[in-house]
Amino acid sequence: MTRIWLVSFVCALLLASVTPLSSATQSGDESHPGEIVNAIQLPIDWETFQGNGSAAVSAPHVVELHTATWCLPCRSVEAEMGDLESWWPAVLVIAEHSSIESPDPLGLEQSLQLKQHYDVTGWPTLVVDGHWKLLGESQSPDLTSLLSNLTTQGADLPLAGVPSLAIDSWSRDCLDCDITVRWNVSGDEGEYLLDIMVIQDRMHTTALTLDDVLRAAEVLKPVSAGTTGSTNLEANLSEGGEDVRLVLLLRRVGNPETEAGSQTPLASSLPSEWFAPREREDTDSTTILLIAALMLMLIVPALRHTVPVLFSRTIPAEEVPPTEAQQQSSEDE
Repeated sequence: MTRIWLVSFVCALLLASVTPLSSATQSGDESHPGEIVNAIQLPIDWETFQGNGSAAVSAPHVVELHTATWCLPCRSVEAEMGDLESWWPAVLVIAEHSSIESPDPLGLEQSLQLKQHYDVTGWPTLVVDGHWKLLGESQSPDLTSLLSNLTTQGADLPLAGVPSLAIDSWSRDCLDCDITVRWNVSGDEGEYLLDIMVIQDRMHTTALTLDDVLRAAEVLKPVSAGTTGSTNLEANLSEGGEDVRLVLLLRRVGNPETEAGSQTPLASSLPSEWFAPREREDTDSTTILLIAALMLMLIVPALRHTVPVLFSRTIPAEEVPPTEAQQQSSEDE
């Protein structure tokens, strides 16, 4: 009996050792409210004023990074996104700066909408395909395992049976003018949410250069399958780099029911808000003079007795020659 129990225990340990880090169990046949079901991206020449969507490509997965320029832990996760693009370039990464009430110059109201949509409570947070969450620096390294598991389980985008997406054309009047995107959601039936986005690389701040930054968007727009439309986006592309993409995301309706994409425990809590540094109170010159005068009044009486002693010289006593009796006594000894 003991031997059977020991064999069972060893087998359990072996199975636990090969359990993937990701808890992903989704297959292409499952559906979840709020999840992303289709995504396309179209690179555009930022110096041209119009074009069509013939070069648009599908993305197998979408990784939304909720980040902020003031968030120090976000730097390492942003670097991991660069590694991800080298490992699997087709994956669509979107850096959403949702801290709009902070000094983050890339903060965007639509990024905040998506943060609230996913109930993101701290930075950095990764949301994969609108369903899987990875929190902070501790869990972000498990992203590649999660994506590999989703692909193995047949959960690459577009999911089966969902409408197709297309960008018919886009145009603008100048480099700093709004971009008009004409899009198409093809399908027989179904209600969805559509995001129309402009993403730009090499965005420069005071100390950072960031990629995949969401610059302009209309998000969570209700649409029906078989719908065409036009969206006007306000984006000043001359402020960033030259790599610009138009993106369409199609989501299921409903509040997202996100699941943990990693079993790795958090090393620490995530920063949830930006705190303004306390302003240093300036002391006026009158106060400084009063304090200095008070200190002098306290010090001067002590110096009246201390200074003369420090500078006085001690006069050695004059030697008195011995008397004749003392000399005689010394000689007798």
